[in-house]
Amino acid sequence: MIKAEKIIATTQSTQDVLGHLFWFNIGKQLVRVDDLKQKLIDSGLGEEWMPNRIRSVDAFRRATKEVQTKKPTANPKIFKNYLIREVYADLETVQRNVVVETVDQNNKRLGYKAQTAIIRLDKKNGNLVFETSDSEAIELCKQAEQKFYLYRDHYSSQHIRVMVAKILGSLAPTPMRENGVIYFVPNSMTAGLTNLVTFICSLENSDAFKVPVINSSDNRHMVSKKLNDYLDHLLDQCRSTEGLRKDQIKMLVEETNNAIRDYKEYKELTSSETEKFEEKILLLRSEVVKILQK
Repeated sequence: MIKAEKIIATTQSTQDVLGHLFWFNIGKQLVRVDDLKQKLIDSGLGEEWMPNRIRSVDAFRRATKEVQTKKPTANPKIFKNYLIREVYADLETVQRNVVVETVDQNNKRLGYKAQTAIIRLDKKNGNLVFETSDSEAIELCKQAEQKFYLYRDHYSSQHIRVMVAKILGSLAPTPMRENGVIYFVPNSMTAGLTNLVTFICSLENSDAFKVPVINSSDNRHMVSKKLNDYLDHLLDQCRSTEGLRKDQIKMLVEETNNAIRDYKEYKELTSSETEKFEEKILLLRSEVVKILQK
């Protein structure tokens, strides 16, 4: 597979560069746990960025859910839904059953068999076993078993996206578009950004780019405006938390605190508007306190 190469900064001195524009793409993939750790080390990021350990129970539930299917019968108007239902879980075991729901072409239930197959996870040993005498269910159980061992030992592209977002969050990024996608990273964070680009480009079906932003009055204005827009967006979000779930509020508080922390990386760049930005930082701090007091 051809790897996309990162864009290397040109030969301008660091004084001529405000920072870099950065964007990336993580393609669909599975990465072995040890391989991901080595890629982080080789890139210079370090294994401290490893995602949380993969829990066997999460891999078990994901694998069994994915094998649910609808199959035709000899009667073209009758179908069988092979569904997964969790029936038992404790500290040592999780049991899920394959149930079969017979339905007509309008999805009206005609029959139901609650235990066509039994699939169990031994949490202590991290092993999956199944029992069934149904030929169709045997194939589904074998698929679930194969998927389970794959998911137990590999991180998914979603794991990696979450990890990359955390690493990027440590580099004082400012979104250049409302939905993110392209970010400005200040020059003080160039070493970390370079390591992140190296890491992403080492993955399958993925690429990342950094392009230098030259120190000019137009570019200073651009970065200042986008930083101002971002802080205004956070203020609006903090002032309208009604209806948000606890996890959403937690994420908002974390993102706002990161923006407050990262402002020091932009002080010199926005020195002509220091008073305006420091006032917004104070407002953000106040809003975070109000949220935490609720």
